[in-house]
Formats: sequence, C-alpha cells, structure tokens
Amino acid sequence: MKRNFYIITCLFLIIITGCKKNTITQISQPATGAQLKYVQAIPGLPAVDEYVNDKKINPQQNVGLTDNLKPTSVITGITYPSAFNTAVQFGSLYPGGTSVNYALVATGNATIKIATSTPVPTLVSPQTAAPNTTVASVTQSLAERGTYSLFTIGYPDKPTALFVEDKFPSADMTKIYVRFGNFIPNSPPLDVTGVYTASGASAATTLTPFAGIAANTLTNFIPIDANAIGTTGYTFQLYLAGSTTKVGAITKAINMAPGRYYTIMANGLYADYVVGTTGITLKATARPTKPTDPNSLLPEIYFNPPGISYFTTK
Repeated sequence: MKRNFYIITCLFLIIITGCKKNTITQISQPATGAQLKYVQAIPGLPAVDEYVNDKKINPQQNVGLTDNLKPTSVITGITYPSAFNTAVQFGSLYPGGTSVNYALVATGNATIKIATSTPVPTLVSPQTAAPNTTVASVTQSLAERGTYSLFTIGYPDKPTALFVEDKFPSADMTKIYVRFGNFIPNSPPLDVTGVYTASGASAATTLTPFAGIAANTLTNFIPIDANAIGTTGYTFQLYLAGSTTKVGAITKAINMAPGRYYTIMANGLYADYVVGTTGITLKATARPTKPTDPNSLLPEIYFNPPGISYFTTK
C-alpha cells in the first residue's frame, strides 16, 4: 500500500511538472536602475554626504583625526584621500572599498547634492566649510543600466562638479584600461608615467600614457600594456608636462588585471592656497610628524601634498 502511494505521488509530480514545462523559475533577477559612483576630490574640504533626490545614500564612518590640538575620532561622511590619513586610497569614494562598486539609484531625472557632513561629536577646530554646506548640486537624467561618476573638484571656497557617463571601450584581454583625472586644482599641466616589468623581461619599461593633462580634467579610458598572465604591477609618477620635474611622491605599485578598468587621480595641492572665506591656509606639504612641531597637531585637512590615488572602476 505504501509502495503504491509513492508511485501515485511520483506520477502526480511528473504530471504537474509537465504541465508547467514552459514556466522558467528565475533564481536571481538582476537589479535594475542606474549605477552611480561619487568621488570627493576637493583638498581641504571636510567630510561630505551624498544625497539623491534629497535622500542621503552614504553611510557614516568612524574617522580618527586631530581636533582642537587633540587626537580624537568622529562619526562623519566621505573623506578626502589625503585628509585625516595620507595612506587612505579609497576613503574618498562612495561606494568605497577596493572592489568595484556603484550605488544603485532610480532612473530618470535625479538631483544629486553633495553637502558637508555633520560630525559627531562637533568639531572645535576651524574648518574650511561649516556642516551642511552645499558643495555641489547637479540634476541629470539617469538611464536604465547607465553607469555614471560624479567628482567634486576645485577648492573648498570654489567647488565645482564633474559629472560623466562612464564609457568603457570593448575589453581586450591583453590590455589594461586606465583614465586619469588631474584634480590638483592649482597645478600646471601634468604628464603621467607608468613603469612596469613585462613577463620574462630583464628590465622595466616606462610608458607615458597621459601627457599635458590640465587641472580639473578627466581623460577617457585608454589601453596600456599588460602581462599575458595574471596582474601587472605599475608604478605611476606625476611630472610637470614636458619635463623631468616630479610632482609628489611615487605611489606604490598598483596591481592591475588585464581586461579591467582603473581610474587614477592626482590629488592634493601644487602650492599653498588660502581659503578666502576662512583665512585658513591649505598647505601643499605633508603634515609634520614631530611632536615638537606645533603644526603636527593642526587639523589634517590643512595639509594636502600632491600625490596619486586610484580605484578600480570596472
């Protein structure tokens, strides 16, 4: 009797499965909407928050800094690459991290606003902009599955926004794709060299993928050489255009994979800059580390030496 029950049950399951043979069960439906990446590239600006149609989309983070000449930490928004910690490569992004991330937002017309964050606890030391100050506001039409990046650039008292659609050339798996943003607002045009060692080669090769890139300019993606297998370690350096004069320290080697897309950025200041609305002097030199130097306890946002940061775009 039990055996007959199992047979009948199996026949029933076969019948209903056959009746639904044209029905496909989708295990996971890809997300829809537009993809948006934000990059904070204004030296000396306090941390910021990003709003899309008046809704804040970035989380807060705990950041260590110096306030009123004393080390402390605050809960705040998106920081600048050299602000608070010159070792930070990805703190200026939302979404951040070393992996490829975009925020998924609704399609159609969108107003994207960047405003200075309100830190907790409240900062006592002088800042270049008060909390909840609108840095930039742009209204853009966002397409379904469109991929976009928004950069805030310039100075704290003269901010501007650069909004671009991220257009990726068809991938050649023998190449790496890079674009370069010269976001040092007071720099002359810059050249960028990249040094790498090809597989099996006894000596390094130097390329100059970008030449004469003016301040506040972002290039398109271009292909550069890649090793046939695995990642390629590149060391990038900034130079004054057409010269051998270095601008900033050499960045550590960036391991880049063939067929991937990377955004390399020049950050910081080429020369000191006085923020007119506050009288604060932003320095183009590193923050002193010797405790005997009184400047060593000044807020980190005052110090913005030129350098390179990067992120994987795709």
